[in-house]
Amino acid sequence: MKRLVLVLLCIMLTGCQAITFSVDGLLSAPKVADEQSAIYEALFESAGRGITLEYPRSGDYRSAFVLYDIDGDREEETLAFYSVNSVSESNVKISVLDSGEDGRWRSTYEVAGAGSSVDKIMFSGRDLIVGYSSQDYEDNAVRIYRYSEGMLEPIYEDTYSVLEKADLDGCGTEETLVVKRSGGGIAVDLLKPSESEVYSHYFTEIPLGAGTIAGFGFSELNGVKALYLDFALESYGILTEIIYLDDGIVAAMSQSGLLYQTQRPTGYLSRDYDGDGLIEIPLPQPFTGYELSPFGEAEYMTVFCSFDPEQMLLVPKSNAYLSLGESYCFNIPNRWMNMVTVARDASTGETTFYKYDPSLGGAENMTPLISFASAESSAASAYESAGYTKIAETDFRTYYVNIIAGSDEPMVLTMDEIRDNFHIIE
Repeated sequence: MKRLVLVLLCIMLTGCQAITFSVDGLLSAPKVADEQSAIYEALFESAGRGITLEYPRSGDYRSAFVLYDIDGDREEETLAFYSVNSVSESNVKISVLDSGEDGRWRSTYEVAGAGSSVDKIMFSGRDLIVGYSSQDYEDNAVRIYRYSEGMLEPIYEDTYSVLEKADLDGCGTEETLVVKRSGGGIAVDLLKPSESEVYSHYFTEIPLGAGTIAGFGFSELNGVKALYLDFALESYGILTEIIYLDDGIVAAMSQSGLLYQTQRPTGYLSRDYDGDGLIEIPLPQPFTGYELSPFGEAEYMTVFCSFDPEQMLLVPKSNAYLSLGESYCFNIPNRWMNMVTVARDASTGETTFYKYDPSLGGAENMTPLISFASAESSAASAYESAGYTKIAETDFRTYYVNIIAGSDEPMVLTMDEIRDNFHIIE
């Protein structure tokens, strides 16, 4: 047991890829540790000991050592990512390590990368895709490498703001998406692999003026995946573009003339708000009673829209009160539409829904129905003692509701209705 503990400590100190041990596999752990130690020593022999391992910041591969069959011999090679502790050399290096017939690991090729750190590692077939970042440049750099005749050669080079893979046409093979800033807008380059190992390129530009990418995500659209891109404009707010493949690359919002119909305040990002697995585009509009309020003083109802690719239309899907600050949304029941408004108490953080009748004067036109509040878990007892009911919680916050109106009020909701319409924003 002491020997096993020492082996585990050695693995952690070397910084190699983490290993998960099961009870059944404990006896084989020394063999695995010896293999990793041999790979690490082979890198030292090639690069020297004055190196720092470079770990990817995002993606599925988070180790500085990646095992992958890049030459098609059905045996995995090791790709090691590191930087040299030198003032004159700042870029990441990639070392290809392979084991010979004698079982000994050796570095067979080394290439300098295109940045001072590794953002992401992906693969397309046997091709290696590496995203690099650097403090000296605002944009990231992507390189696609192909291992041929003992060398790791770059076959594609570009910059990017978004680098992802997804099957956008349902063919069963993932395409590589490179989204970057280009002149006065955004450019999307989609690389589709083929059996001949030649990529087909699909390219489109979206003229937006100055701006940055605020967020992105993938969602099903007519049975295939689509990329939803949110752009933060330098002038005001954000826009959403939807990218997919249909006999070529489609920028749906631009091509349908809907792009600027998606313009909205910053913070209203496209995402799956109701937990159905599909992305919605949130478009806020003033709640009943706030139609003439100055901007910034109104309370807003958010219309969640989906996109119909056959009609090329934005389709309202549901209406909700969206609290960006407290990370929840509450779907507005159909029987509440145009009959209910909302007010938020900034001092307590409570949000109260009122039955609203503008034909009545004074206080008679607003009847409180329900009130929402949220708090850190440590403050739970205060709300519960005040008559609030807990309806949801995360690791950090607990959410409560207080049903104010009596059961004789036709507009009041049941607890089941409240829970069904309440969603935490992950």
